[in-house]
Order: sequence, then C-alpha cells, then structure tokens
Amino acid sequence: MDAPPHVIARVRSEYARSERGRSCHFFPLPQDSTLPSVLRAYCGFDIMPGQAEALDGPAGMPCLRCLMAAALADSSV
Repeated sequence: MDAPPHVIARVRSEYARSERGRSCHFFPLPQDSTLPSVLRAYCGFDIMPGQAEALDGPAGMPCLRCLMAAALADSSV
C-alpha cells in the first residue's frame, strides 16, 4: 500500500499569533483530490485552506509530531 501524498504548509504570517504559530506541518492530501473545508495535519493541527502557505520543504521550525508521522508513513511502503 502506498503512503498517502502530503503537502508541507504553515499558517501565513497575517494569521499567525506568534513565530511559534508558523511551524510547518505535514498535511495528508485527500485520496479523491478534493479540497477539504479544513486541512488537518498529522499532529491534529487544523488550518483553513485560505490561511495556509504551501512550502517546497520544511521551513523554519517543523512540527516534530508531523515530521515523525510523515516519515513513518513514507517508510511503511
């Protein structure tokens, strides 16, 4: 079974309460490619799609729970 594809994103600066709030999270993408009303990261962090900034890779401080969950999902292939 293939690991679910994911996107790395963080809260855009105008919506973040602090720099800590701008940690990058890993969000599994829906299997049917639809845009959900709320993006839920591996760690359980929720973000509204219009408030997210997609990243090419981890930037700033990555969420360690997301990082580990994404790595484990990739290694189970």
